[in-house]
Amino acid sequence: MVALAGWWACALVWMRTIDWVCRDATKLKRTPAFWSTVVGLPYAVVALLVWWIPSAIACFVLLPLAWFIPLFVYVRARNEGLPKSQQIGSVAHARKVLGGFLAPLGIEFDDEIDPEALLPKVEFVALGGRDQAEDAARLEQARGLPGLEASRKLFVDAVVARAETLVLEPAAEGMLARHQVDGVWWRKRQRVEGSRKDRNRWEDAAASSREEGVAIMRFMQALGCTKESKAAGLFGLKVDGKPRTCRIKIDSTPAGPRLTSRIEAPETIFKTLADLGMPGDTATVLEQLLKVEKGVLLLSGPAGSGLTTTFSTLVQSADRLMRDFISLENAAEPPRPIQNVKPVPYDLRTGNAPLDVLAVAVRSYPNVIVSRDIRDKELLTELVRQVDEDRLVILSIAANDACDAVARVRACGIEPERLGRALVGSLSQRLVRRLCPKCSETYTQEQPPPPAMLQRLGCTPEEATKLRRKSAEGCIICQGTGFVGRAAVFELASGTPFRKAIATGADARQLAQVAAKEGMRTFARSGRDLVVAGVTSYDEVLRVLAGSAGSKERQGAAT
Repeated sequence: MVALAGWWACALVWMRTIDWVCRDATKLKRTPAFWSTVVGLPYAVVALLVWWIPSAIACFVLLPLAWFIPLFVYVRARNEGLPKSQQIGSVAHARKVLGGFLAPLGIEFDDEIDPEALLPKVEFVALGGRDQAEDAARLEQARGLPGLEASRKLFVDAVVARAETLVLEPAAEGMLARHQVDGVWWRKRQRVEGSRKDRNRWEDAAASSREEGVAIMRFMQALGCTKESKAAGLFGLKVDGKPRTCRIKIDSTPAGPRLTSRIEAPETIFKTLADLGMPGDTATVLEQLLKVEKGVLLLSGPAGSGLTTTFSTLVQSADRLMRDFISLENAAEPPRPIQNVKPVPYDLRTGNAPLDVLAVAVRSYPNVIVSRDIRDKELLTELVRQVDEDRLVILSIAANDACDAVARVRACGIEPERLGRALVGSLSQRLVRRLCPKCSETYTQEQPPPPAMLQRLGCTPEEATKLRRKSAEGCIICQGTGFVGRAAVFELASGTPFRKAIATGADARQLAQVAAKEGMRTFARSGRDLVVAGVTSYDEVLRVLAGSAGSKERQGAAT
């Protein structure tokens, strides 16, 4: 009976081992089917043979050996090429396992983790040449320059910081690197060396030397700038094997050259308006507006407010099977393609004007015309006129809020009565930073929320318990900033009274009052909801809404 129980105990351990090997090999892309067979088959054979061996002691020697030896072979093979912090059976692994057992007892010790093992693998790729041969030649030339490793480290730091834009510029102490993260500029940051507690704090990194900065400039110029333009161009990054496109620009300043690089973020596809974080009532109204046969749907937001993503998601939410869509696009900056939306490019560099392209495109009788980032007054006027041809026009412009967008369109010379008749809705958005999920803090009785904040938010006692604030020190996830990622706030102005107010020539302040009476959820209201939900902080909402004095004044009038 004891021997049978021992046999089953060994079998259960073996099955658990096979499951782990399969999952681990899949994660590491190490042919899981092969290794599951290598680890599992010897034990299965021995487990059957032991029934014919009369000695129980011999059985309990053979079974562990049949389990351990194949497992040892797999561990040796999977550890090859991996950093020590990821190896099984290493000292670092043993410390990690021991720390997991001791943590519930309140016993902690520092993990010896190789910082380099946690960094992504970043490689440079040449782009923007006339052909692949030119790109390959530029990459080979750049690799021969001494600034390769310094440049790679510069961009590794930027990728780890989730930077959207990297700037390397001369300063009194050398070359200073700055990152734009979630729309806010920071000097490059580094963890404080010291104890485990100290390493949760972050500080500004020291500037690099002028010599290193010059080497980086020469490398980046050789990699990203073509013969036609020695100061601007494209290059690529492979971050852990995944490609990203980067734009580079090198300016001359009185203190020396300055490098600016925009780093394309990993593409996130939002399938529905709800995926954007848009409130349900706003999304429902927009979905109805997308079904109208004719009219102008206006989208707006300041630069860097996520308007491009919202525009694409909105168009994807429309019925593109039963209606013909065309997209009037700038060939110099083409947007991401959308299925069943025919691109109609214009190119001012070659004299291919947008009005001429539009005149040819409408001969195919499209039902919907979409166009982004309108800056041409004549083009805007013509797109609004297309409503008279029973077409829906979806366009975007730069503006502070939904009512400011209407005022800017009207300032292009469009008659108020025509615009009031054509416009079906004006959607605007901003982005606020999300509090770090690891280090953000709740208010306590010892440190309660400021009374003025509670008064402005109009919180109930229950809602006040959910308010959060950013940590003063931060953590490794947010790199000391207190925020990770961003959330959108929206406002949608629409309805018959709003359109009548436009037709009568009402200014932006009057339009905001009318829209608020019709139920428009203002930026202030949307921001308040995110603060109460603990998504962001009160100070962050104030920072974002204070971006424009005129917009702030209209927000106050609307609330």
